[in-house]
Amino acid sequence: MKSGYLYVIMCYILVGISYPIAADAMYAIPVWTFISITFAIGFVFLYAIGLFSKAPKFFSLSMKAWVVISIQSLLGAVLYTAFLLYGFEYANAITASIFTSISPAFVLALSFFILKEKLSVKKSAAIALAIAGVMFLTLPGIEAESGPSALGILFFFLSTLSVAGCVIAAKKLDIQLPAITMATGVCFTGTIFTLPVALLTETASIELSLFSAENITIMVYYGLLVWAVPYFCFYKGVTRIPASATGMAFATIPVASTFCSIMFFDQSMSTTDIVALIMVTSSIFLAEAEEPVAVNNKLDFA
Repeated sequence: MKSGYLYVIMCYILVGISYPIAADAMYAIPVWTFISITFAIGFVFLYAIGLFSKAPKFFSLSMKAWVVISIQSLLGAVLYTAFLLYGFEYANAITASIFTSISPAFVLALSFFILKEKLSVKKSAAIALAIAGVMFLTLPGIEAESGPSALGILFFFLSTLSVAGCVIAAKKLDIQLPAITMATGVCFTGTIFTLPVALLTETASIELSLFSAENITIMVYYGLLVWAVPYFCFYKGVTRIPASATGMAFATIPVASTFCSIMFFDQSMSTTDIVALIMVTSSIFLAEAEEPVAVNNKLDFA
């Protein structure tokens, strides 16, 4: 297997594993504080590595580069994560991962309405299948479980829409920078975007108990293995493989999230979860089946 595939798959596996961990952390750590601190940890880690590499000087990037990085950070990282974490208050990590996996279908739909790109029959069917999968997900399971709440669905929908919007924006703006520089930039601008919100809205709710050993460990883990390493892997691999392969790799997110949720967080899958997972994953492969072999440097997640 080419290294590009390994990088992208590793990126999505790490993102998928993080879902139940983040959902569990939300009971103890305010959302914007969590996002800001973890972004800062990721930035410090990547910036230190960049100092010892041949990457261009980080603070000497062009204005165009900063615009592209900022858009990808705001849509594909900040808003994506904020909506995702708020959604965890109303639904579980398995539901969230399935919603995230419909991002390729959202991209296809937005490409049609915003970029005026043509939709093939297979791609149209893929969008319909993904939507059907999400609609099925909202039904109560046969084990008398209730489906995700309306607010949970709304937040996950907005999270997925943010990712798709990031991809559409990336199609309009194209820059070529080393993976370490792109990943560092996303973490840096993510910190800048979220720190003021955390200070203005959550300062009063922050207590010393927030900085327990367990919470610090979670935040360090998230900063390194959900921001720094996955973003580096994504930018390192996405330029080496076809865009279609990047889209299909999304299927690893719900698989990794579901496995981690069941094995380590005592969650279970209802019948509706299983059916929705199959439908949404199938829509990814259907959507990308006709894609031409092309290389696009674009952000496909958070």
